[in-house]
Amino acid sequence: MRRAAAAVFAAAWLAFAPAPAAASDLSRMAPMIDVQGLIEGDVTLAGGRIAVEAEIAGDLVATGASIGIGAATSVARNVFLFGGEIAMAGRYAQRVWAAGGEVVLDIAAAGDVSLAAGRVVVGPNTRIAGKLRVWSPDPPLIHASAEIAGGVAYAPGDVANAVDALLGYVGAILRWGFTFAVWATAILLAAFAPGFVAACAEAIAARTGAVLLWGVCLVFGLPFLILLSAVTLVGLPLAGALILVLGFGLGLGYALAAAAIGIWGLRLLGRSTDPALFWRLAAVFAGLVALAALRHIPVAGTVVLAAAFVFGLGAASREINRRMR
Repeated sequence: MRRAAAAVFAAAWLAFAPAPAAASDLSRMAPMIDVQGLIEGDVTLAGGRIAVEAEIAGDLVATGASIGIGAATSVARNVFLFGGEIAMAGRYAQRVWAAGGEVVLDIAAAGDVSLAAGRVVVGPNTRIAGKLRVWSPDPPLIHASAEIAGGVAYAPGDVANAVDALLGYVGAILRWGFTFAVWATAILLAAFAPGFVAACAEAIAARTGAVLLWGVCLVFGLPFLILLSAVTLVGLPLAGALILVLGFGLGLGYALAAAAIGIWGLRLLGRSTDPALFWRLAAVFAGLVALAALRHIPVAGTVVLAAAFVFGLGAASREINRRMR
């Protein structure tokens, strides 16, 4: 769990970190990374085992299973480390922030040092001009010779459990946000684009095979493109954009599937010819309620949800493509 917590911190930072723009910056992603010499810009690293023995004029950001920062290292700006095992020596001019399963320090830092780890060890050569902040299940092991001018602030707690709780809250917010967006989209489509909704519903019924093909290609093709884009740091912005496109597409598909169910219900009631706004909204609401109820059926609910995404997105993309020709 502690390694999982470090991985979550790493993934979150990498997902929002901008790609380096300056020619003097260094960015690497590899299973084994060794950085030495003088780096005049920022350093961004992601890998399995990372070793740094360098003079860095900018920030140092690294995520990996094992991170080792040598005694000859100096960093002029901030340091952000995320890993399973982190061992740090060297000199640091500004803030140091590290999260991992185990963090071992033997550093000289001019600013504050903040650590979140399962185990924290502070070595005898440590000299911290600012404050040392520690979040860990157990108190940090601080050598008697270590000097911390700003004092130590220790907050007991399991980092992995804290991350799990945070992810739970974030997941709940995303689920409710997605549900609200889907319902709002369905209602807006029924109110302002009844022709588009009717055309999508007709396509699902009359062109089932073509709609299914469109939907499968998009629902499974976009995640594949996201994985390909995320392989390199340069492709991360594109991967982020594709994730947004996929999320919007799935929401639109679900909303259209609910609207299609509502339209088919209107036809059963004999109101298939240009129904009034009230009936359109009532039909969409009924379709959304029906899908929400079906989703809670074990096994079958998962199939229904997948079908709604695939057929709804397939019908929408096919109809948009037809209208743009």
